[in-house]
Amino acid sequence: MKAPALLTACALLLAGCASMQPSAEELSKLPVVQFGQPVPAGSDYILFFPADKPIPVNVAVKGSLFAKEAEQRLEVTLRRGIYSYKNWVSYDRITWRNSQEVIKSDFRMTLPSYQHPEPGVIRIQMDERS
Repeated sequence: MKAPALLTACALLLAGCASMQPSAEELSKLPVVQFGQPVPAGSDYILFFPADKPIPVNVAVKGSLFAKEAEQRLEVTLRRGIYSYKNWVSYDRITWRNSQEVIKSDFRMTLPSYQHPEPGVIRIQMDERS
């Protein structure tokens, strides 16, 4: 087997392993860190976003085009707590699903222009999938 083919095979194997669903038993052994708290250095952990606790989101409009830039911190809260481990999420730490199967995300940005002679819009929409 040639080296490039071997490297490709290894990359595909590793990508497959990274996307394999971890067991609830494996994940129950990991520490849970609430969002905003320090995370363990060099080890895996589960990140928990509690319901009704503010999650800060920084928004910035910057660049050499602007004479005046803008930044603002927004806060959102969740309807219910979510546990997150890499690309997996859970509401109860027992049933884990791929985040893309649980959460539908959409990002849109519209800048003021000839086609949109109104204030610009930056919109992030996140919904639970049924």
